[in-house]
Formats: sequence, structure tokens, C-alpha cells
Amino acid sequence: MKLGPVLGKFRISFGTVFYLLVAILASAPAWIVRYPPLEDLPFHVSTLRQIHSYSDAHYGFEKDFYLNLGHTQYALYYVVADFFAYLLGVRTATIAMMCLYLGGTPFAMRYLLRAFGKDERLALFTVPLLVNTMFIIGLLPFVFGIPLMLVGWTLAVHWFHRLDRDWKQNRVLAIAFAVVAVALFYAHVFTYGLFGVGFAAMFPWKKPQKYLVAGAPVVPSLLAVVWWVKGSAQGQESFGALGKIGHQPFIDNIRNVAAWTCDVFKDDTDEKWWIFLALAVLAAIGLGQGAKEKVAPELRAFFVVPLLCVVLYFMTGDMLGDVWLLSQRFPVPALITAVPFIPMRRGGSGALVTVLAIVVAVGSTVNTCKHFIQFQLEEVGDIDGALEKMEPNKHVAALIYDRGSNVVNMSPFLHFGSYYQADKGGVIQFSNSGALYWPVRFREGHYPPPGKRPRLRWEWTPEQVPIQELYPYYDYVLVRGNGGFRAPPGTFHVTFRGDRWTLWQRD
Repeated sequence: MKLGPVLGKFRISFGTVFYLLVAILASAPAWIVRYPPLEDLPFHVSTLRQIHSYSDAHYGFEKDFYLNLGHTQYALYYVVADFFAYLLGVRTATIAMMCLYLGGTPFAMRYLLRAFGKDERLALFTVPLLVNTMFIIGLLPFVFGIPLMLVGWTLAVHWFHRLDRDWKQNRVLAIAFAVVAVALFYAHVFTYGLFGVGFAAMFPWKKPQKYLVAGAPVVPSLLAVVWWVKGSAQGQESFGALGKIGHQPFIDNIRNVAAWTCDVFKDDTDEKWWIFLALAVLAAIGLGQGAKEKVAPELRAFFVVPLLCVVLYFMTGDMLGDVWLLSQRFPVPALITAVPFIPMRRGGSGALVTVLAIVVAVGSTVNTCKHFIQFQLEEVGDIDGALEKMEPNKHVAALIYDRGSNVVNMSPFLHFGSYYQADKGGVIQFSNSGALYWPVRFREGHYPPPGKRPRLRWEWTPEQVPIQELYPYYDYVLVRGNGGFRAPPGTFHVTFRGDRWTLWQRD
């Protein structure tokens, strides 16, 4: 048997290798340090541990928690991460999930651009957009949905182009499209909603005879939406809250655009790279004037997506039911979905724009990695020493007096206590397990003191936590910073004092 023809079928093009390298570059912030400065990242690591090791007596989760995966549409992130955890372990699986977003977004954008008939090199412009405020806050299920959303639109374009073909010729594409649409809903309802906007905008409305066929692949995902709204407390709350959405003053929204997109570091290096990105885009627009592009008709309709993102940023408020940050999530998708509308010439002009895009992509990613490394070396402190001192399957309260950073914005240490639960199980407070939408929830009667969801902003105001809430329920109190925690005699004593962290053990 000759291997030449067989191996020829598996040849990978230069373009695919190049974009795989781009994906590896873009994912570097996820694996460059042990503790990336993402505010909610510890939540996601500990929640994955609860799901992955739920029945393991060593961690002791079953007595205090129950799995809520069947009543939340955050499920896909944790299901995929759980699969990775069997191969990589919980912490590394979380890194892999961040890589799927950081590396998967430019890779998925490449195929959407090709479906639209655009130059795939424009995908490079997404790389500097990836480390944004939503990512630094740690909204990982939300950003995980972004590359999946791009894949959904790619399949939609291909599906609409093949409506005249026989069903047997289309069945693989139809099944793949349906699976991605359902997966997208269970990734995050926000990205699923944006996908629906793009799908509706590109829908072949001028072909009534094709309506049923064209819409068939999204029907299973729509049934999942109906089930979520009718059958889950979070769905009912979110749906009911749609009529109560207000909006912020427009001038405040204008002032805060940078805060919800590019302003992630304390210095101005991130803003500088976004300015360089804007200049590269302007160069592409200027040099691309008069370019002859044979684009798919769906691209013209797709403009509704970034346009609507801008409108909704100004016309919606902060909350949707129990979920924080509604309007603030729209600017980043607006920028990403605007990329296909950048013109790109062939020849020398296109090569120049490509070089500019590569420089900005590499420069912005290196800048991010430098800041993440600085955060790890200068600010994280001896959290591992404190974790090592604690026994597994205990009750731990984390009082984070020093939650901020001189490197990144937001509060990257706010939920660092959750790393205890990720490594050793037990119960941690502050925990998101009281929220309706969270995949793992406290059993009734098993909430830590005061016996129900803690008061609003419990984690932000450790100085207001009374000793009656801490003793005797908690075995350990993990403290960051010199916030004045002094345990009364006979309650807790210091068992570890390291760089920036102090551990108190119950007497």
C-alpha cells in the first residue's frame, strides 16, 4: 500500500499552522503564571473541583452542597472542564478552558471571515481585544461562549448557502449546527442571545419556502430556552427581570467605555496598545479603500450585531435578575463582531496591514504576560504556604482586607480563599454557591453562618464580619493584609504567618 496518497489527505496548510501559532501566542496569559490576576478565577477553579470530586469523601462536598447543573445554563463550561480535569487535573483544566477562549477566538474568527468571503488575516485584529475587562473580572463562562458564537455564525452562513441541496447532503452540517447552537445556549445565555441576533439578521427572509428548513437546526436550542425559562428558578427570574431593565446616564456610559474594554492594568500600557490597534485598523481602512471583495450577502446583514451591541450598551442597566454586569458586557462583542467589516487588500497594502496587525498582536500579548508575571512575583505572596498548613475538608473563612493590586484593576485577591476549596474541599466563605444560577449550591440548612446567603458585599467588607459568624463554625480564618482581625482569646490562634497572608486556626 502506498502511503503517499493517504498522508496527502492529512496535510495541514501553512495557513492552519500559522493560526495555530497565533492561538498559542494569544493563550499565553492563561499559562504564563500559576495565579493569573482574574477576580473570579478562584470561583471557577473551586466550582470545577466541587463538580469533578463531588462524590469523593476526601473533599466532603456531598453533605453541604448539591449539583445544580440541570437548572443552570452555565453547564457547558464545567462539563467540558470536567472532561479536561480527568486528563489534566482541576487547575490545569481551568487553564485549558482559558486557552479555548484566548486561542479559540482568533481561530474561530478565521473561519467566520472565510465564510463571509473576507480575508482571513483580519482575525489577527481580535488578539489585542482578548484580554479585556470582562476577562480580567473572570467571567469565564461568558468569554468561553465567544469563540463558540463565532463557530455558530460560521455554520449558519454555510447552512444558508446549502438550502437548495438534498437533505442527505446537508445532514452532517445540520447536525453539527444544531449541536453547536445547543452548546452555545449552555455556554452562556448572553452569547446565545447575540448568536440569535446574527442568525435572525442573516436568515433568508426573502425565501419563505425555505423558512422551515433554514430554521430547523436552531429548534433544539430554542426548546432548551423554553425549558430553562419554565423549569428553572434562574430562568424565571431572568425572564421576569427583562421588563425591569433600566439604563445608566448616557454620559456615564460614554465615560466608561474604556473601563469596560481596554483598561485592565494600572499603568497606561494597555491603552497604548489599544491605540496602536486603532491605528492599524485605520491603516487597513485607508489602504483598503476601493478594494474589490466578493463577500457573502450575509455579511451586510451581519452589521446588525455590532450595531445592536452599541445600542444595548447604552439602553440597558447593570443587572438582569441575579446576574451582575449586563450593559457592560456589550462593548467587547461589539468590537469583535466589527472585525469582519475591516477592508483588506491583497498585495503590498495587505502585507503591510498584516505586519501591523502581527506587531500589535504580539506586543499586546507580551505586555499582558509581563504584567501577569509582575503580579505573580510581587503581589501574590505566600498563599501556597497558607494552603499547605490547612487540613482538607474543613470550614474556612477568607477575610481579604488587601484585595486590590498595583498591577491590574479590579480586585484580583477578592476570592483567593476559594483556592483552598479547589485544593482541599470543604466549605469556603465567601462562596457563590448561594446564587440561583451557580452550578453547585448549598443544601438547605447547610449555609455557613448566618445560616443563609451572607449579607450583600460580605466579601468586600471583612471588617464588618462579627466573631459570632466565625466562631465556632470555621476551622480556619485566612486573612490577607493588615486589616485589624484580632481573634478574642479562646477562639482562634495564628498558625501561619507568611508574605501577605496570615492563617488563624480555631482553638
